[in-house]
This record gives sequence, structure tokens and C-alpha cells, in this order.
Amino acid sequence: MPFEEARIQLAYGTFLRRRGRRAAAAEHLEAAQLTLSRLGALPYLEQCDLELAASGRAVLRPQDTARLGLTPQEHTVAVLISKGLTNRQAARKLVLSVKTVEYHLSHIYTKLGITSRTALIGKLSDLGE
Repeated sequence: MPFEEARIQLAYGTFLRRRGRRAAAAEHLEAAQLTLSRLGALPYLEQCDLELAASGRAVLRPQDTARLGLTPQEHTVAVLISKGLTNRQAARKLVLSVKTVEYHLSHIYTKLGITSRTALIGKLSDLGE
């Protein structure tokens, strides 16, 4: 029952990350990511990518992240904000403070040479995200 096992790995990895054990969490999340990717379980895979990025690990599209010059966490924040989430909603989804999301956004704007959410959406749409 690989799907159920992957969901358990995802849940346990999420639990560990929220407890501050990022390295241990990443091991479980990467195992879940591999299985979920193989099974094509996209909603769970997306959640796994978010948790991995919050753990400081690269997600499925590291070439895009590197091309933009963003860290995995900045990339995750950029994608969530470009989907229309507020800073508070993105913070809640990533289990971060609103100040941390604002911090990442300021670095994203500086690195990409933009000043608005609309410009951020344009930059990411150029990459097909």
C-alpha cells in the first residue's frame, strides 16, 4: 500500500518539521515525494513540495529556482503569493510568521528587480509556473 505509506511519511515529516527537526523531517518528506511522484498523486505531491521547501530542501523544479536566483523557501513564497494568497495566508500555509513571509518577499523583489505582486506573477508566468 505505497500510497498510504507515502501519506504517513508526509504527515510524519510535517509533524517533525513543525517540531523544529528539519533534517529528520526532510528524510521522511523526500521518501514521500519519491513515492507520490511515481504514483502521480499531484495534490499530495504539492503539499510535500511545500513542506520540503519549508525544511530548506529543493523542490521538484530546482532549475527554475536557480535560474531566478531564489532559495527554495523564497521560491515557495513567490509561488504562493503569485497564486493570489495574502501574506497571512501564505504564512499560515507554510507555518511561518507573517514577518518571515514579508522578509522573503522583500528579498524576492530585490533579487528579481520588481516592486509589485503583479510583476511577480509576470516573472513566474514567464517560467510557466
